[in-house]
Amino acid sequence: MRNPTRILVKSVKAIRFGYSPSPETIELIETFRMMVNHAIDIAIKEKIRGRLKLRNRVYCEFRERYGVVSPYPYSVAEVAWSIVKKHRRWQRKPVAERPMMKIDAASYSLSYGILNLPFRKGDRLLVPLEYGDYQRSFLTDTTLKRGSVTMTDRTILVAFSKETEAVKPLTRLGIDLNEKSAVLSNGTRYDLSEVARLHTEYGVRRRSFHSLHPKDERLKKKFSMSSREKARAKQFLNRVSKAIVQMAKESRHAIVMERLKGIRFVHQRGNGESRARRRRIAQWPFREFQHQVEYKAGWVGVQVEYVSPAYTSQRCHACGFVNRKLKLTDREWQCPKCGCLLDRDLNAAINIERRGKIECLAVVRPGARGGVKP
Repeated sequence: MRNPTRILVKSVKAIRFGYSPSPETIELIETFRMMVNHAIDIAIKEKIRGRLKLRNRVYCEFRERYGVVSPYPYSVAEVAWSIVKKHRRWQRKPVAERPMMKIDAASYSLSYGILNLPFRKGDRLLVPLEYGDYQRSFLTDTTLKRGSVTMTDRTILVAFSKETEAVKPLTRLGIDLNEKSAVLSNGTRYDLSEVARLHTEYGVRRRSFHSLHPKDERLKKKFSMSSREKARAKQFLNRVSKAIVQMAKESRHAIVMERLKGIRFVHQRGNGESRARRRRIAQWPFREFQHQVEYKAGWVGVQVEYVSPAYTSQRCHACGFVNRKLKLTDREWQCPKCGCLLDRDLNAAINIERRGKIECLAVVRPGARGGVKP
């Protein structure tokens, strides 16, 4: 009989493999990019709303025009619609610049390190993967389900997923995230200023190159899309997110984070902030960090919940008073009602923790609403 209280947490990991590009694989990813850009043009000109409508529109035409098998128009519509939505939000011209290809799990096979892909009718591509012990552990784990495959001109990403039984948490752990630190409700603080330093360093490099070569479009395009900058920031965040999840697993915490959707729209021109700060906020990968925490937590059975970020810093965690006069530069403040001396980030982390609704086994923090004061 199935246990009704049993909670399963589904998580997905994208594992990177190397491979040696061949003329056939290059032709495949270039054709896929061509189809994506064609689908984007159709979606804009015909004002198509929705991925399914775009898929139905391009399916027959793309199979006949590009000679590909049926899974590719489906994947093309998915990728094209995600680009259209993203660029509509930021009011930019949507275009797929990088050669890439994506295909669903039902359309390929992977055995003995060889990826078998369809291309045109009756024509399949065999791509030997290059991998080490880490990637081999995913290939040999029979409990994992394989998802979509994404191929670029350099690497292949294979999505693996699994369902893990959630560990019943003893307590919740709130995380307050800002551009300089990640503060946990148990008082632990992680310094994240390295991310801002990396973006500043690469920004200085870009400005120096642009000042020396202001009309060189090739250099402008090269240094405006620095993959190394993103990779170094992502690697640093990986170490921090791994440490947080490991702590939550060992202490049996459920993780509670702020729902930061639309944070960059708050930091726009005219809000009184400096240009340098707006640039730092625009570049800071808030969602990337939360995504890393979420999928790593799910992989080991730690539950994750998102709550509203409203007034988490301004509300006193001791008495509930909301200090609407609190400025962004005030890192510490004293509650006018109860006199409690508050650290802005720790206070926010505690409020985030208390907004969580995941059921826990242990008694709530002393001093919390409904708890026992020390």
